[in-house]
Amino acid sequence: MAKKAPPKNRIISIVGLTASGKSWLGIQLANLFNGEIISTDSRQVYKRLDIGSAKVTAEEQSMAPHHLLDIVEPMGTMDVFTFQKLAFDKIDEIHARGKTPILVGGTGLYSRSIIENYNFADKANPTQGERKYDFLQIALLPPREWLESTIAKRNQLRYEMGMINETRELLASGVDHKWLRKLGLDYQLTTEYVMGELTRTEFESWHVIRTMQYAKRQRTWFKRERDTIFLTDPDLFNNPQKLLNTAKQLTEEFIK
Repeated sequence: MAKKAPPKNRIISIVGLTASGKSWLGIQLANLFNGEIISTDSRQVYKRLDIGSAKVTAEEQSMAPHHLLDIVEPMGTMDVFTFQKLAFDKIDEIHARGKTPILVGGTGLYSRSIIENYNFADKANPTQGERKYDFLQIALLPPREWLESTIAKRNQLRYEMGMINETRELLASGVDHKWLRKLGLDYQLTTEYVMGELTRTEFESWHVIRTMQYAKRQRTWFKRERDTIFLTDPDLFNNPQKLLNTAKQLTEEFIK
């Protein structure tokens, strides 16, 4: 099909649970609709935090332009109001190139700050502003059983890719273990394992349990999103082509 970009006030947003296929779907839509991806993940902004943050690989990044990855050194500062400004600038740049901005990530506050145009004049109490963009937001909310199995398999793959060594190297380079622990989940548990606080069995078991707990919190957050299309059918997640076809149809209707 011919690639077509939406008008300059339109964006696409892919949100949802960890390990639900957001990154893959974002790349497919970027290729179909002349898009560029803006990551909305609070840990993927950090350099050298690759495997533990489930950052798209160099090969995946070559499939479609990606933005707001690897922009801060470890132990550097990133917050939602800084991120929002960077994202607005990237959206303007992508629109200026005649292309489609596609937000992709699981940090709900980051994506919501863009969609709802949060005002951070009072950083402790942001308020919702007038929306800047028309948007299509798709939330991937697979069933629990599918997600737990997928998370367990993904964890094993990441161990094979070197996730534990990545944390060892970060610590050896001077990254403070307290900072890694504060990132939560993957880096917290891997740091505890590397520092001898967990056995390998405990580490792997807690990694699945804590990730599922995180996904439960994400599910609660994203279910509260306004004007969002929720994809929950197990058949979609068992058949990626069906998932892509559904998202493609929704996008085509959005950009008519």
